[in-house]
Amino acid sequence: MVGLLVTIHELGHFIAAKALGVRVLRFSLGFGPPLARVRARETEYQIGCVPLGGYVRMLGEDPSETVPEEDRARSFSDRPLWHRLIVVFAGPAANLLFPIVVYFAFFAGDRDLPAAVVGDVLAGSPAAAAGVESGDRVLEINDRRVRTWEDLEQMVDAHAGQMLRFKLRRADKELYAYMAPKSHILRDRAGGSSEQGLIGIVQAPFPPEIGVLDPTSPAARAGLRTGDRIVSVDGRPVESFGALGRALRASWKRTPIAFLRPERAPLGFAEITWYRPMLADLVAEKHEGRIETGIAPAELFVAAVTPDSPADRAGLRPGDLLVSLDGQPVTHWLLLEQTLLATPERTFHLTWRRAGAAAELAADIRQEHRAAVDEYGGDHDQIVFGAINEVHPLAGERVPIENRFAYAAAHAIDRTAATTALMARGLVSLVRGQLPRDAVGGPIMVFRMASVSGHKGWDEFLLMLALISINLGLINLLPIPILDGGHLVMFAIEAVRRRRVSPRVQGGFVMAGLVVIVSLTVLAMRNDIVRYLLH
Repeated sequence: MVGLLVTIHELGHFIAAKALGVRVLRFSLGFGPPLARVRARETEYQIGCVPLGGYVRMLGEDPSETVPEEDRARSFSDRPLWHRLIVVFAGPAANLLFPIVVYFAFFAGDRDLPAAVVGDVLAGSPAAAAGVESGDRVLEINDRRVRTWEDLEQMVDAHAGQMLRFKLRRADKELYAYMAPKSHILRDRAGGSSEQGLIGIVQAPFPPEIGVLDPTSPAARAGLRTGDRIVSVDGRPVESFGALGRALRASWKRTPIAFLRPERAPLGFAEITWYRPMLADLVAEKHEGRIETGIAPAELFVAAVTPDSPADRAGLRPGDLLVSLDGQPVTHWLLLEQTLLATPERTFHLTWRRAGAAAELAADIRQEHRAAVDEYGGDHDQIVFGAINEVHPLAGERVPIENRFAYAAAHAIDRTAATTALMARGLVSLVRGQLPRDAVGGPIMVFRMASVSGHKGWDEFLLMLALISINLGLINLLPIPILDGGHLVMFAIEAVRRRRVSPRVQGGFVMAGLVVIVSLTVLAMRNDIVRYLLH
């Protein structure tokens, strides 16, 4: 990994020097005594015995070097300022451009994308208020064509708080819906967050998997139980829980239902799940104008509880049905998670129902921050609730990519730019002291990252290569003498003063830079030893 990335870096210097007429004396892959060496015209190409990088040696690169008069025109030190600037900048630029190639290769493998089709609608959302239903296809937003889910997300994110006009197709007719996306901070339990617009729709529909808690309910009397997946209602297929709800409301009397019941059986060291096809007759009841079936979405049932977690201490158990959070009905596990993560320091009042319990159970619950170690050995803060649900969304509809080359190129550039900006902000925070010093890592960290990603396969290894390449490019642009960024600072001073910095001042800068680099190296090695060898 290191050898390849440093070679790419040096190749940038090499190509720029050759293109601008600077004489390159040697291009080496690796350090140390050469294993192989060949001369082509004026440049010597060699492979060193230590494959940790490489170097480019240019004529006149060393200020103390004596350059023959007849070669001065091709000496690096005698080239115009803009020539020297391009040659030096080309190294970091190569590291920043290389990820575009990696990401392009990945995006070029995509043949289709999630379609702009509503998988499900979250209760109480702007989309629900506007009458949007699962299965609706978004054709236009404010007269702008929408084809993929990504198109839809970009429009919604860019217009948070503004009223948008959605042109939809439902079955064989077209209709319009008006809604204003809410500005929303999406968080995860590892501490990450992103800002987006929220209208309350998801692309991957929730499966028509049900939960049945009350043994006296119509669903329980019909033989249905938690975990069953409904296939059809009154002979009409249902493909999502939203579609199931509409079908039950349309056929609320005696209704034949086809469903699949999961059965688990051990198979050697593993366990297999197979589904038994079954039939039932559901006779719904009407109470105070509401149709009661006893069917709840399976995703609102607790599947597992982590021991000694806040949920465990509050009394939650597998099989419990979540009812409300701070007095508001819990309609989707997704919304529950986002509410909990929005203010993790708060104490929430949670209510739930349990089979066999005469009344609802309730408790105050407060999430905890716990230290966690990721697969790369890095420490991070994790927000722990402790109750999980194991219902996974279905695969939504997909559409083919119209121009795969343009799609791959645009997304590769966007991904590289976004990752570069994110890492640049991280470096700035580190310099300002806003990040802890143990965020700096050294060779053991790089080895761990290469090892873990390599064991996952070539795709993960190449993605990690792209990330470290960006990191290497940015670090080399830091204004530290002996790094490329330090040379660029010297060139900037030269441009302002209109004369070169004296060799004595350059020597002082180099020594100062050496002190900084050695200090960072010691810090990185210390962090590596504490993180990987002493833990």
